[in-house]
Amino acid sequence: MGLRLVYENSKALVNQLGYDTSHAVATQSFLRSEVLLTTTSASYSVPILVNQNTSNTNVRLSLLNLQDLFVVSELSVFLVSGANTNGAAPFYEYPDPTVFTTGAAQLMNVYNGNMSIIANNQQILPKWDILKHYFVPQTQKGVGVTAQTVFPINQVDGSEDTVYPVEPNIVINGAANYQISLNLPAAPTTLDSNTYVAFLFRGILLQNCTSIK
Repeated sequence: MGLRLVYENSKALVNQLGYDTSHAVATQSFLRSEVLLTTTSASYSVPILVNQNTSNTNVRLSLLNLQDLFVVSELSVFLVSGANTNGAAPFYEYPDPTVFTTGAAQLMNVYNGNMSIIANNQQILPKWDILKHYFVPQTQKGVGVTAQTVFPINQVDGSEDTVYPVEPNIVINGAANYQISLNLPAAPTTLDSNTYVAFLFRGILLQNCTSIK
C-alpha cells in the first residue's frame, strides 16, 4: 500500500509542476551516485545527471537521463571500498575498521556532514544530515564466535538499513541544472585508497517527460 501511495503521489506531484504524465512510463527505479573522498577537500559535488559525469568512469553509477523525471521517496548513503572500475566493490553502512584500516575514525567526518541540493539556482534542500544513514549492525565482520573459528560478515538488509524516507518528495528534473553537494565539517586527514561515499536515491522514474526529447 505504501508503494502504491508513493506511485500515485509521484504522478500527482509531477502534474502539479506542469509536466504531462499521461503518456509517461512510470516505474520503480533508482539513481546511484558516488564521490571519491580525498584528504584535501571537505566539499564534494555529487553528479546526478548523465551530463555531469563527463570525466568519470565509475561503473557503479546510475544517473538520470535528460529526458526523464525522478521522484525521490527514499535515500540511502553508505561507504564503498573499491576502484571505480570494480562493479563488485562491497558497500558498508558504517566505517568498518576491519576494512578501512587507515581511515575508519576520519570517516566520521562523513556522518557529521550534510547534503544540500540546488536546482536552477534555488536551494531546495539546505541541509540533509548524513547521520541518518549511520548503521552499525548487531553482527559485525571480524568478531569471532565458536572458539574463534567462525567469522561472520556484517549483518545488513539492503532494503532497510541506512535507508531513510524523503518526505516531502524531491523531484529531479533531467532538463534542469542541479548542484548536489556533500559537505563535511573537515577534510579527512587519513584515508584508505578508493574510499567512496555512495548516494542511492529510490523512487519513481517517469521517462520522456521533460522538454528535452
